[in-house]
Order: sequence, then C-alpha cells, then structure tokens
Amino acid sequence: MPATALATERITISDHIIEEARDTPVPTGSTLVLRSAEGTDIELPADLQEVLLHTLASIAGDGQLTIGRMPEELTSTVAADLLGVSRPTLMKWARAGEIESFTVGSHTRFTRDEVLRVRALKARKRAAAHESLREFDAEHAEMFED
Repeated sequence: MPATALATERITISDHIIEEARDTPVPTGSTLVLRSAEGTDIELPADLQEVLLHTLASIAGDGQLTIGRMPEELTSTVAADLLGVSRPTLMKWARAGEIESFTVGSHTRFTRDEVLRVRALKARKRAAAHESLREFDAEHAEMFED
C-alpha cells in the first residue's frame, strides 16, 4: 500500500509500513538522497533530512505521526509552550532582549523562526552544560565514590 497523499488527505500507515520502519537501520551520520529515474543521486537539504528521519523514528516507535505547519506569528502562550517555559519567563526574556518580539495592538507576538532559534540555542547550552558536568564527574570520580 503506497503511503502517499495530497496535503489535505490523511495518510494511513499499515502494520507492514510500521514493521519496515522498525527494520530500517539509520546509522549515525547517514544522509538521505533521492535517486532519479536516470540514477542520479540528489542529496536532500539537512533540515528536510531531519524531518524525514524524525518521521521514520516516530513511525517505528508507535506507528503514529502528526505533521503540521506552525504559523509564522506566535502568541506568547504558544511561544512559551514551545520553549518549555512559563509565559511570565518568556515575557521577562522579551523585556531583557533575549528573544525578539513585536506587538500587535496590546499583545506581544513572536516569529516562529525566532522562537525556534532560541529553542535551539537553549538546547545547545543545556547540552554543553551536561557535557561539562560529565567531564567534571570524570575528573573528580574519586570524590564521589562510596
């Protein structure tokens, strides 16, 4: 059963497709390419590869997937949810210039790209802090032994 559909249609994922997704190895550092009918390989852009690999992982995981498009302009509530912070924290960041915002009437709004940029920045900072902690633990392991 082909898993193709127009943008307005629903794609049904069969048990067979879920099994194929589970059986498909995705080695670290892999890239996705399209092979034309003539045999020419076309490498997909990195962001598109990431979406497709996450899609494959989601199908392999629980067989369910929802794909949607985030609007260009986000409310403070939606932006805070995406960033995993409270709305007051987001507004504090906006006042401090940590995230760009604009007003529509009396309401603060954020662009999708700015929210995603800040989310990626925060994720990189968390990963770096985690790595620093691991290095500290490794350097001082004798202090933490029982």
